[in-house]
Amino acid sequence: MGEPGNQQGVFNWPGTGQMYSSARDMATFLAANLGALPNERPLQEAMALAQQGVFTVNERFTQALAWQVVRNGDITFVDKNGGLSNTATYIGMIPQKRLGIVVLSNCGREPATRIGRQIMLALARSNALLSEDGRQGD
Repeated sequence: MGEPGNQQGVFNWPGTGQMYSSARDMATFLAANLGALPNERPLQEAMALAQQGVFTVNERFTQALAWQVVRNGDITFVDKNGGLSNTATYIGMIPQKRLGIVVLSNCGREPATRIGRQIMLALARSNALLSEDGRQGD
């Protein structure tokens, strides 16, 4: 922790190489997972595979290869949270709405998951969203 620029906190996980992603990196990753990158069919297929459930935890929660699949009434979140002692992170999407969000916080123990899901839920239920053909509403 004594080195300048060391943002890792109290954890010592040298295998991670202290990988960092910017908001732009995460937005691109999210777009890829939502199938919004043109001419990227193999990537879209790989992303879709990683979202398929492989283990049912309970009636609302299924673990996928790389994601959590959480059902909340008629809305299904595909998401993942994370963080360290000094960060809180969330990336999530509602694929059927082509809606996603990335929450990056430089404070640990922040409710990034709750914040991200609440924002998406409010947007998904809003009539302000544009449909596929550009009209308001569903």
